[in-house]
Amino acid sequence: MADDPGIPPSTRPPHAPRPATRPPRPRKPFTDRFAFKPIALVLLLPVILASAGLSALLLAPTFATAALGVHELDRRLEEAGADFTKIPRFPQRSVIYASDEKTELARIFLDNREIVGLGQIAPVAQDAVLAIEDATFFEHGAVNWNGLIRAMAENVRAGEVVQGGSTITQQLVKNTLGLDPTDQTLERKFQELALALRVEERYSKERIFGMYLNQVYLGNGVYGIGTASEFYFKKPASELNLAEAALLAGMIRAPEYYDPIDRPKKAWLRRNDVINRMVAIGMLSQARAEKAKATDINLRNPKKYEPKVPPFFVTYMRDQIITDPNGWYRKLGATAAERSRALSEGGLEIVTTLEPDWQEAAEASANAPWARTPYYPSYKPAPDVAIVSIQNDDGAIRTLLSGKNFPKDQKDVATMPHQPGSAFKPFVLASAFEAGISPNAVYSGVQGVISDERCMGPEGPWNVINAEGSSRGNMTLAAATEDSVNAVFARLILDAGLDHTKQVAQRMGITSDIDAVCSIATGSEEVTPLEMASGYQTIANGGRHCRPYTVRTITRSATNEVIYEHEPQCYSVLNSAYAKEIMNMLVAVVESGTAASAFGSWGSWPVAGKTGTSDLNKNVWFVGFTRQLSTSVWVGSPGNPYELQRYFGQDVFGGSIAAPIWVRYMQQVMSDLRAIPFPAPIRSGVPSVVGMTLPQARATLEQARFRVDAEIVDSAQPEGIVVAQTPAGGSQTIPGSTVVLEVSNGVAPVVTVPNVIGMNAGVARAALADAGLAVTVVEQPGPNENNHGRVIAQSPQGGAEILEGEVVTITVAIPPADGGNGGNGGGNGNGGGNGNG
Repeated sequence: MADDPGIPPSTRPPHAPRPATRPPRPRKPFTDRFAFKPIALVLLLPVILASAGLSALLLAPTFATAALGVHELDRRLEEAGADFTKIPRFPQRSVIYASDEKTELARIFLDNREIVGLGQIAPVAQDAVLAIEDATFFEHGAVNWNGLIRAMAENVRAGEVVQGGSTITQQLVKNTLGLDPTDQTLERKFQELALALRVEERYSKERIFGMYLNQVYLGNGVYGIGTASEFYFKKPASELNLAEAALLAGMIRAPEYYDPIDRPKKAWLRRNDVINRMVAIGMLSQARAEKAKATDINLRNPKKYEPKVPPFFVTYMRDQIITDPNGWYRKLGATAAERSRALSEGGLEIVTTLEPDWQEAAEASANAPWARTPYYPSYKPAPDVAIVSIQNDDGAIRTLLSGKNFPKDQKDVATMPHQPGSAFKPFVLASAFEAGISPNAVYSGVQGVISDERCMGPEGPWNVINAEGSSRGNMTLAAATEDSVNAVFARLILDAGLDHTKQVAQRMGITSDIDAVCSIATGSEEVTPLEMASGYQTIANGGRHCRPYTVRTITRSATNEVIYEHEPQCYSVLNSAYAKEIMNMLVAVVESGTAASAFGSWGSWPVAGKTGTSDLNKNVWFVGFTRQLSTSVWVGSPGNPYELQRYFGQDVFGGSIAAPIWVRYMQQVMSDLRAIPFPAPIRSGVPSVVGMTLPQARATLEQARFRVDAEIVDSAQPEGIVVAQTPAGGSQTIPGSTVVLEVSNGVAPVVTVPNVIGMNAGVARAALADAGLAVTVVEQPGPNENNHGRVIAQSPQGGAEILEGEVVTITVAIPPADGGNGGNGGGNGNGGGNGNG
């Protein structure tokens, strides 16, 4: 890259010889060319003598010290230019585009230059530059002695420097090969001559001219005639007219002095001088020249160039290219420094994944008044917002909003970590399902101290508080997710495994170095909004994680060579059945759980998600997805986080602050996208294996794609027989879940007989059966109607200790038979005859 100017060969025929269609250049009379100024004739002879003297001074040392003058001169020229290889590549700006390939997000440059081929520059612009800088460039060699003499004469005639004596080749050498422009010694001039000769040996005249036109500085931070044409006139160089071309050509000698923005009068006079010069050397007719000189300078960009602050997306994208964490951008350089230089000097056109309309929707949603929540805007600083959207099927980052006013604040809140609160719970669910825990598993929702030693911290055991501040009874994981019950997840993560949960989260897209501690179950470890959107993308994509990316293509603008084209990096990291189960559980959060109040006007798109509120309400979240997009919304105070209730005047949660922003933004984004239903959860019926031997039960369950965990328990059943199972036979759960079996050891345990006197007969029988006891029922007529159907006696008595499986006899009162007290004809078949005896 460092040795190639990067300018494509021109498609235009060389300037020498000129096209036959160009009218011959009429030569003016000698006196006309000097405008009848006698002083010019008087000074001509001294000028010639001065020029000859300069040449002599330049070459005299060589001839004075060597008998073989010409050979010695060749040797010195060879030696002075020995290090020359190529004209180095000119720094060329890189342009960053949104996904529509039209919206310009930013320009990155060392020099604001867009290189164009000679064939892309209007012929009149080429002629204007030649006329004022080196009219016979295509006829002379590297040094034009005649031109040097003529330039000195013109400068004398004009009373100021209007022409330079250096050729275009010499100017190119001086400006690109590191020669000190302030060094006017003969030795430096000799080196310039030597290098100019080398350049003309290596490159064609046309190639040299093309490099020169792309190298020249034209004021206001603009380099090259192609860039200047766009900057000053908002048109490509191929469309420049005579007046515009002459203006730019005139600026080459002194771009700041002839700046058409700051000094329009001087620029106008200089432009007309160029046009006059074109007439003088036969490039232009007088009539055409007068018409062009009569026009005013008409700039299309009257303001000085002020680079706008690019969106945070560009900052993040540039950092990703330079650091290259995934090894995607090695073609731009092997090191970070090389990739940085390629961005600022390489002339790249980068098409990104950013959807500009969606980014605008994010900005509007972030800056909208807070929905349905009183707040106190006088409290400072106001909370800030991050919004990140990732395309589910390939990982493209479509929106990346970092703060409500990034151009002013310059704050990174989108890739800066914050506590996610309960929004982290889907990763705990994924870990639990991988560990074989069924979504039907029941856990206690009672808040309080978790006594497990893994949850001991410097301040003692972990005290878990539910968001609503109340204890809950036993509940399934689905119900606990819908209502975001912390106590359930605090117990669940212990069964799922702390390290395992960390590993699952990192596979799914969490790249921050989180600690494997108990409190990650409720979101204590900080992660970024970008990571959260990426992790939920894995769920929305059926367990297939796609690495987030920002760049679709990178093209070298000078050659149209595509040097990078992104291929999505997607991997299956979670069983699809687990992903779909989590998806289904998160739908309930939106429909009837903690986020339901924000989705009243949502629309017909299937949607799922999870709220999150960190400790002390310093960060609130909603992360959710449709089939097409996963989006995270974070609200908080960066830098020095404070409790958000200070601003809002009341407790706030993800469902009351972040979710309404998510809804507002996604309604705009999804307006042109169709509603696609979520896939149904993958469920399997659990076979009933109670009564089977353990080998039979294991084979039956494994054939149905369930894992088996067996526990040996005391039981009166024969040894090796399954006496209970969880989940129960006939229930539905995700394939791969673990079915826990209780297997008899053949040793009946001692049980305490429940006291069932006074109970309804059915209830009593159930209570005794639950205790592992057999039941015999004896019915006895009783005169007290209040006792009918109830147990009036039992044997053994309540509180007695007997072996599991032994019989308890209960006596149940029934109504007396008609006609006597002998019995009940319908009771047990024994009393009917006695009643009528």
